[in-house]
Amino acid sequence: MPDLLIEIGCEELPASACREAIAQVPKLLADALSFQRLPGAPVEVMVGPRRIAMVVHDLPVERTGRTREVRGPAEQAAFGSDGAPTPAATGFARGQGVAPEDLVLRATGERRFVYALIVEPAAATVALVPDIARAVVDGIRFSKNMRWGDGTGLRFSRPVRWLVAKLGDETVSFELHGIRAGDITQGHRFLGGPVAIPSADGYRQALREVGVIADHVERRAEIVAELDAIAAASGCTWRDPGAKLEEVLFLVEHPSAIIGDIRPEHLRLPECVLVTAMQSHQRYFPLERGDGSLEPRFLAISNGDPAYAEIITRGNADVLDARLQDAAFSFDRDREAGLAALNDRLDAIVFHKRLGSMADKRDRLTAGAWEIAIAAGLGADAAELAARAGALAKVDQGAVLVAEFAELQGYVGAEYAAREDEDEAVVVAVREHYLPEGPDSPLPSTAIAACVALAEKIDNLVGAFLVGDIPSGSKDPYGLRRAAAGLVRVVLDRNWDIAHAPLLEAAAVRLQADGTDLPIDHATALAQLDDFIADRVAFQLSEEGVGAESASAAHGAGLGSIVATIEWARALERARDDAGFWAAWTASTRLVRLGARAEDPGALFVSAGEPGEDALDAARTSAGVVVAAARHERDLAAALAAAQPLAAAVDRFFTDVLVNADDPAVRARRYALVRATAEVFGGVADFTKVTDQRGQR
Repeated sequence: MPDLLIEIGCEELPASACREAIAQVPKLLADALSFQRLPGAPVEVMVGPRRIAMVVHDLPVERTGRTREVRGPAEQAAFGSDGAPTPAATGFARGQGVAPEDLVLRATGERRFVYALIVEPAAATVALVPDIARAVVDGIRFSKNMRWGDGTGLRFSRPVRWLVAKLGDETVSFELHGIRAGDITQGHRFLGGPVAIPSADGYRQALREVGVIADHVERRAEIVAELDAIAAASGCTWRDPGAKLEEVLFLVEHPSAIIGDIRPEHLRLPECVLVTAMQSHQRYFPLERGDGSLEPRFLAISNGDPAYAEIITRGNADVLDARLQDAAFSFDRDREAGLAALNDRLDAIVFHKRLGSMADKRDRLTAGAWEIAIAAGLGADAAELAARAGALAKVDQGAVLVAEFAELQGYVGAEYAAREDEDEAVVVAVREHYLPEGPDSPLPSTAIAACVALAEKIDNLVGAFLVGDIPSGSKDPYGLRRAAAGLVRVVLDRNWDIAHAPLLEAAAVRLQADGTDLPIDHATALAQLDDFIADRVAFQLSEEGVGAESASAAHGAGLGSIVATIEWARALERARDDAGFWAAWTASTRLVRLGARAEDPGALFVSAGEPGEDALDAARTSAGVVVAAARHERDLAAALAAAQPLAAAVDRFFTDVLVNADDPAVRARRYALVRATAEVFGGVADFTKVTDQRGQR
């Protein structure tokens, strides 16, 4: 049974497109084979900068034929009283590609239907290859595409220049989007040339002979082995803090590692600058000595001819040297200016056209970090350190070095602060105030840093909601979901049971003072933001296996802090197996539904001496005291225990008392009691967010 090879030859693909191809091609190919009724077989995908190749092993040489039946209209609808086919029958036949007279009747239960018998003949697998190739080529969805060529509408990441199709050792020739498929592929741009692929299973070896390692898994292993070997020979280990290996993997077809020197005078630069220049700009790999210090050399992966390794190494070293010279010039200018001068530059830098300057942002962080430290109970001294860190957090926005190395914001400010003998806690907080930057990012390592990180995220979130920059669908250009998720992660990591609403409120007041022409009113923006943060809390809980209903019910209880809401949601999830939970749910949802009909929602209950009303009022008052205490102690079990006798009192009330009394005054009083009792249950959970296990609301 032969293997099938299809290779799509392109101009150089970006690494992101290579990863997209690896993710999509296996399913596209499997679906195409299934559509052609070819039995499933192991599929391999090999991707490089100039090619996307796929191999299917052990295909049959022929697809077997079959006859299938397609049911159409019922007999009464298919034939008239004279027995002639109706338009329904002829239309069905035409749609199935058969003549009306070829339709047959089959009994299905007590009725008869017409059926079309579709004969699908056997076919040689080689004849199906063009359609399989087309399905894959047309099916890949890159995030960024190009159009070119013969106007056939092909959209691909980069221009497709050649196609190879082999079934075993047979070349499959066909045309796809103006490109003739054959057996000729292209080797390495410098080390090879055109080569004929002898057979599908000879693909890898044929390309190796023209300087190409086609399989990205094999290529990655070779890159790592070379980096390991050279680093070990130097008594070092190589580092990849920016995860550049996964990008380099798709920049080379014939990888060879080189080692170059960093000029000694550049070693006075902060390590973060050296590493960023190597990684971000050049995709080099730093070397680390056994003591953790940086070796004044770098590793790189070349796609050139190893015979010219010395020239290639010198060229790479020269490029890095030029970048580091620029960095050194910028570093010296910033150091000469000093922190105070850099901070003064923030007045001239716009943070947001509606939210003031970067200096305004700095002042808001100073105040916000101080407030958070006080709210977290860290004390006045820690609050002063947090405020100082907030005052320096944006200092490097005025630095020349950050203008060149934008990814070093925070790191550069911390470096300059350390060199001017700022407190170590301040230095750490300046460096870490952007953390966490993603779901897998580290968290701030100190309480002071956490205060500034929270102030940064709160200011960004509140500001965005005040100006209406709210994420919609998959669009989130300002990373607000990441900021809200980071806020949740930080308070959980620190276990700070602090009310976030006052912090958001204070941030909004500061932003309104600095901003102009804010389109969203204060209350609306904060209400929207509260729901937005609740969504991130629900997502965090879902990662732990806590359901969305429990998260929403806990949020509706209004406990005030993220930590408390999360603890409450976890407890609610566990309590859903208890009868007491469902007793409270039944009473609460009944009260809420009825209370929504009140003619005067603001009316208060005042006892009129009626026993049925007073009994519920007494039970409500007693339960309310216990629920309030349980909320303070974060004790859901105690809150539910108080809700159970109240639920029984609600049942008695509805048995003994007619809420919809004819007398408007009596009716208003009883509705007020219903709403007041519902509020007690609401202090336990928003039970309206929970679905009954029996499917009722």
